[in-house]
Amino acid sequence: MKNSKLILLLGTFTPIEWRRFGDFLASPFFNKKTELLPFYTYLRSIAPDFLPKYLDKELLFKKFYPNQPFSNRALVHLNNYLLKQAEHFLASLRLEQEEHTINTFILEELMERKLDKHYKHYINRAKEILSHKKHTSSNLYFHEYQLSDIAKRYFLGQKQRKYDQNLQDSLDNLDRFYFFNKLKSSCEMLVWKNILSADFSFSFTKEVVEHLENKSLVKDSITEIYLHVYYLLTKENAEKDFIQLRKLLIDNREVIPIIEKNYIYTFAINFCGRQMKLNNNAFHYAAQCLELYLEGINQKFLYVNGFLSPWTFKNIVKLGFNLKKFDWTAEFIQTYSTHLEKDFQEDALHYNMADLNYRKQDYGVAQNHLMLVKYSDMVYNLGAKTMLIKIYFETDEEEALLSMIASFTIFLKRNKKISNNIRQTYLNFTSLLYQLLKAKPHKLLGIREKIRTTELLTDRRWLLKASEITQKIFK
Repeated sequence: MKNSKLILLLGTFTPIEWRRFGDFLASPFFNKKTELLPFYTYLRSIAPDFLPKYLDKELLFKKFYPNQPFSNRALVHLNNYLLKQAEHFLASLRLEQEEHTINTFILEELMERKLDKHYKHYINRAKEILSHKKHTSSNLYFHEYQLSDIAKRYFLGQKQRKYDQNLQDSLDNLDRFYFFNKLKSSCEMLVWKNILSADFSFSFTKEVVEHLENKSLVKDSITEIYLHVYYLLTKENAEKDFIQLRKLLIDNREVIPIIEKNYIYTFAINFCGRQMKLNNNAFHYAAQCLELYLEGINQKFLYVNGFLSPWTFKNIVKLGFNLKKFDWTAEFIQTYSTHLEKDFQEDALHYNMADLNYRKQDYGVAQNHLMLVKYSDMVYNLGAKTMLIKIYFETDEEEALLSMIASFTIFLKRNKKISNNIRQTYLNFTSLLYQLLKAKPHKLLGIREKIRTTELLTDRRWLLKASEITQKIFK
């Protein structure tokens, strides 16, 4: 029972939600099975740990069905009834947050009951509430369509032969809702297509794009933003579209909701990353990418549950390194490492300060920081070991270098938490570096070719540089 759907669901409840769920069950309007309240009270008393000894089936049965022979079926029914009520409770919580959905339901009822006076007052009120919405989003477009569709149906029910704007509004709002979602979904699918090499079907996407290019009446700012995101994902040369996207993001900063910003900025950041990999004006795109990240931090939409992601933090630091902004990067590391979850803060600080000092060739300071890394994350673990190997190579500590290569190779082969691809990426690094160190002069060109062509390989550029140093030594 510990892993039952009911216990897993209740395990997510906050103290406030537990209290409100009790009120929900106590109302005969929502719950007519009085036996659920004692069951709820007991489960609340053993939450959130739900230790197995307190969920023993025989213990539970004796508690709630005294003087009856054990019946697993009765317990299953009790469990399922409470699960269903918990699910309905979650739906009611969600509905409380959806003011417009409630208004829509009320308008539908007023229209069906032919309460014209009530309907006219309420639809004006609902439109007024919607007009004060600050952000544009898919939900807003859907709500606008719902209201105009209800108003259209109300007008048609009046059997009047006259013009009514709601007929046109209903169609236009449906178009806005459809075009926006079609573009956004197509952009998401294009990303997954590249990741998975999957054969997705993009029915009508091209037609929608062509329509939006020719019909400005149904194209608003956020739909135009996604149109340019679509261009970033489909055009070979999308420099102009990236510039236009940046302008649109700045001009519409106040009206794009947080969740949409997260999506759109991620698309833009990934575009910059692709351009950097292709060496298409890499320095320019690195600077643009850093700006996008910093806008996300300043506007807080790159934070998850109030914390900065370790991956976002690491990417920003790497961009600072690539742009040679060492003083700025040092200040960023020290300031924003505290914005990560507590378990990641120390490693993020010391690993990235080690990386900074390594790049500045302050190898002693870098090693001091590496000694303070506690390896809370496998990325830091692998990165720190690789950095130490590079330091030993660059400081000509041959014995320490060979020992570190050997111990790191054993670690990679034995650690079961590392995925196969990641493991091979680092094993190839240690193998090729070892081959370089032990190679005869006539073998170096062959090893360099292996470095260039090996698919799974970390620090490829560094290895190529190391091979050049090795080659000069032999000469």
